[in-house]
Amino acid sequence: MNGVSIFSVDHAKRSNLAIFGTACFLCSKIPSGEMVQCPVCQRLSYCSIDCFQADIEFHKIICAPIKIVATPSSATDLAVIFKRGHPPYELEPDIGLLFQEEATWFQRILMYHLKVDCTPVHLDLLLYKPRCAICMCSAYEVRIMYEPEYKSLLHCPDCRASFTCSERHRALHSDEHRRDLERDEEHTECEMNKRAFQDSLEIVSRGWTMTDTLWFPVRHKSEYAPLPSSWAEWFADPSNLCPPDSSAALNRVRTKQLSIPMTILYGMEQFDREAGDLPLLSSRTELEIAVVGAWEYELLFGGLTVFEEILHCLPSLRRLTLRFVGPEVVHKFIGPNGEERETLEWTPCALCKDKGVEIVHSIHPALFHEYVEEHTTKAAAGEGPEFQWPDLAVTFNSGMGLSRHLESGWSPTVEMLAKNNVPTICTSFIAREAEEDNNFLGKHHCDIVFGYHKNPWRSEVVTKMVQSRRGFFSYNNYVQGFRGWSDAEFIPRWSVLRSLEAAERRYSYPDVYHR
Repeated sequence: MNGVSIFSVDHAKRSNLAIFGTACFLCSKIPSGEMVQCPVCQRLSYCSIDCFQADIEFHKIICAPIKIVATPSSATDLAVIFKRGHPPYELEPDIGLLFQEEATWFQRILMYHLKVDCTPVHLDLLLYKPRCAICMCSAYEVRIMYEPEYKSLLHCPDCRASFTCSERHRALHSDEHRRDLERDEEHTECEMNKRAFQDSLEIVSRGWTMTDTLWFPVRHKSEYAPLPSSWAEWFADPSNLCPPDSSAALNRVRTKQLSIPMTILYGMEQFDREAGDLPLLSSRTELEIAVVGAWEYELLFGGLTVFEEILHCLPSLRRLTLRFVGPEVVHKFIGPNGEERETLEWTPCALCKDKGVEIVHSIHPALFHEYVEEHTTKAAAGEGPEFQWPDLAVTFNSGMGLSRHLESGWSPTVEMLAKNNVPTICTSFIAREAEEDNNFLGKHHCDIVFGYHKNPWRSEVVTKMVQSRRGFFSYNNYVQGFRGWSDAEFIPRWSVLRSLEAAERRYSYPDVYHR
């Protein structure tokens, strides 16, 4: 088996209920009786006085900042947000602004006054602050607006991850809490909350840190076989080796990283099925993939070992080339001796080493269309090799549909990929985002080869939506793919703008036009 680290030290220490305040912040246990809540910050809870005292060194750093950061919002300001009678979902943008204000104050206090680094766990305490599922108020906001002696929200006794501010609101939320969440989702919110806790507890109980590992199967298929229909079928295959102490929760955790190669293979199968002129998966010897809009997740929490699974599944493949392109991609790595590196190091498994297959990769911190233009220009000037379009492009959870203007970074990139007939896989966290991406691609006349749908190879690790009433998301939850134009006569708008800009640069207008 191969192993790569996927968890930071911070994330390995706290379960999701510990962050919510309904499990012990130190040991993640749920006591049979009442929890011990800190009387000062009234945010963190412990299963006993012993755990509270054992955590006091960490707690005293964040206790006062947690209490202080909420004070900039006066009762009058909060009343403007929470008492205007709008439906709860319309409060989400305002609550997002409240979080940004709190996070800014929190970071300043920690970094400049206490001289302490602000870690992800610190910010999670603000981001995952419990809120009433009906009115969206936190316990602090209830204290400021209504009841100064109010202590904490009521939580669901079963999942401990859904909250209401009163018995009346609990009654209003009860039916919704125990209904199926959304289309394509057969679990209730309560069931999903319990599963999310099991997954996070699996990580905490194993004590994973940055030096520990998550296992990937090491085996080469002798011949190409289509993917099974689900993760359950995949894990039932003895060749997909699991740790000897594996569990259902551990298998779900494994899917978070394995979703990357499996989604790529699944998308390629869809393209092979719908567009017969592409090289078949069973016969490819080389494959170049552009990860467009890449960020640290695809590089740091999995590394090249994750992509090795593509080599394992495609027996004829000898060389896999990966181009990680995106303005936010990590492009500096620290080696074992503290040296800076430009690329990741890949240690092939024994079977890949014996077979002589290889992974080649490069990292480009730029928008994809800018990356293409740079290399095309250099090639035209004789300063580099001819640019080669990738065999496949993939955008993981890009949110491209959130772009509202032609000038966005995704418009020229999408048009460039479509114009050059590059098969492109797009994934998204939730159904609404997938629909927005689909509309975005439609506006750019992209030919949708397979429409958005629930991805059978999505991560089964679910994360609760923050600052909203309900809902969950997961990595690569929905998938769709496009290739080429749906309208042969379509003229890319971005290309027209670029042509006009170039013409303007070539032509010097009289001064009268600039007055």
